[in-house]
Amino acid sequence: MKEPVRVIDEPTFAARFREVLSSTDLSHVGAVTGPGRSGAVAAVYASHILHIPYIPYGARCPAGFKLLIVDTARESGRTLRKAARRYKDSDPTVVVAFEEPPRVMFWYEAGKPQFYRHENKVAA
Repeated sequence: MKEPVRVIDEPTFAARFREVLSSTDLSHVGAVTGPGRSGAVAAVYASHILHIPYIPYGARCPAGFKLLIVDTARESGRTLRKAARRYKDSDPTVVVAFEEPPRVMFWYEAGKPQFYRHENKVAA
């Protein structure tokens, strides 16, 4: 039986993300980015919370900046490992708000659920 998906609303995400960010030493970080749509959402939040520049994923990190790479959730960690390799010259720190399983979905995607490639899509 497939485990139900937990929908995370914005206040729950914001509180959890603040908690995760505050429990990590980020004093050395000078900019933030995140892969994909969910990484962009998390990176903009982190930028505002930490008062550091947001750079779009894939853009060059400014010289001399240590980079924070963030995402809303991590299932296998593959995407974030790939991001850390991409930005290895910026000595990245990786932070994630939620670990999966259990599967989580966020308020901005709940109206039109997204599926991982390995999940079976059920016809409507």
